[in-house]
Amino acid sequence: MTIQALERKIKTATELLSVVKTMKAMASVNIRTYERAVESLAEYGRTINLAWLVFFLRAGGFPLVEAKGPAVVLAIGSDQGMCGQFNEVILQEIERREPDLRKDGEDVSYWVSGERVLGGLVDSGRDVRMHFQLPGSLSAVDTEVMAIIEHMDRQRREQGMQRFYLLNNRPANGSAYEPRLRKLLPLDKEWAARFEQRTWPERSLPQINMAPQDFFAHLFSQYLFISLYRAFGQSLASENAARLSSMQSAEKNIDEMKDRLTMEYRQARQTQITGELMDVVSGFEALRGRDEE
Repeated sequence: MTIQALERKIKTATELLSVVKTMKAMASVNIRTYERAVESLAEYGRTINLAWLVFFLRAGGFPLVEAKGPAVVLAIGSDQGMCGQFNEVILQEIERREPDLRKDGEDVSYWVSGERVLGGLVDSGRDVRMHFQLPGSLSAVDTEVMAIIEHMDRQRREQGMQRFYLLNNRPANGSAYEPRLRKLLPLDKEWAARFEQRTWPERSLPQINMAPQDFFAHLFSQYLFISLYRAFGQSLASENAARLSSMQSAEKNIDEMKDRLTMEYRQARQTQITGELMDVVSGFEALRGRDEE
């Protein structure tokens, strides 16, 4: 390889390394942003759970619905690449869990957020009914969650949708992540048992200052919002953790490549300089030989 070619490769590697470092820094910031959002949501979720407890203790609960009928799964992936096996993990979990979701021979359809998972589901021939925009920032999560809730409400009223699941990656130890499939609907006996078996932690049980059905409707909407927001927050934090890990590996590889190219460049320059010196010496020897003659 010529010296000029090596110089171009070193310049390209340096520019690429700068891009990777920028992406790594952005991923680090994004991870903490989404983690803080999920942590804040957990505090609000505990408050809503206390309100559910008041509802069960004051109103005596509500008629529970059996889990029957077709299942809908909202699968959350990523739009961008460079995040390792992030989307493949979601697709593998679908492959693993789908037989259980086909309860009593019922169908399973998918709602998707994230172009990469969408492509995988379409390629596998699965029934994709809805595609939602993946939030690109924390501020966009609220808007997308509300859009999904509105569509869920319409499907429940018009199509009688009763079984709804969330599938997303969530942070695990360190930079790792793991898929989680969670049943969001229906609110069944298993879900209600968390409140029916508890007692109020304070001396005085709060009153409900509205009709029980209105109080339930408000709590139900908050339940959906918290569940969906948490799923997106966990997924986006996991995606950025995966991207950070990929960028760290890329940075190491580029550094090693740059070191190798720099060594080759130095060796080529040394060879060139040595050749030029030999030419000078040869020329000098030739001139001296003529002078001696």
